[in-house]
Amino acid sequence: MGRKKETVVYPSGTFSTSQREGSMGSSVEFTSGTVEHYRPRVSYYMREQAGNFHYGKQHPMKPHRLTLTNHLVLNYGLHKYMDVYEPRRATEEEIREFHAEDYIDFLKRVTPDNQAEMQACFSDFNIGDDCPIFDGMWDFCRIYSGASIEAARKLVAGTADIAVNWMGGLHHAKKFETSGFCYVNDI
Repeated sequence: MGRKKETVVYPSGTFSTSQREGSMGSSVEFTSGTVEHYRPRVSYYMREQAGNFHYGKQHPMKPHRLTLTNHLVLNYGLHKYMDVYEPRRATEEEIREFHAEDYIDFLKRVTPDNQAEMQACFSDFNIGDDCPIFDGMWDFCRIYSGASIEAARKLVAGTADIAVNWMGGLHHAKKFETSGFCYVNDI
């Protein structure tokens, strides 16, 4: 379970800056050699569906940015240097380890279609402009929380040195209510 090291061989030669007319050019000499350096085991978590959720037109939280970020990772080839996972959804039991039962029941039941009927509970659970009701809200919570749980397990087990979950870090949610764009605290 030790850290992986990689030997990098550098060629000898000269690096020169481009010279402009009238400027003093410079060059840097370097010699060949080998250097050992740390190569961490990185685990990367992404579910394409996470980018399909929408907090609302005027809301600053845009899960679609997760898809854009994932596409950058793939198109730049960064995934070749990581173990890539499509994580499972967190179970209700895992989420209930921190959150109150009545709050979880509310999150599971409320939808844009029935929110008028459930509006009496909104102040109890801090539902409003920062944390609106949107389609698939409970599923979104399970997706990002599941990825965070899997990432934490890899780190604790020592099978990853670094875990990347762009979906997660939604840590403002409280035991009994939403807060700061967060519904389920995944930290």
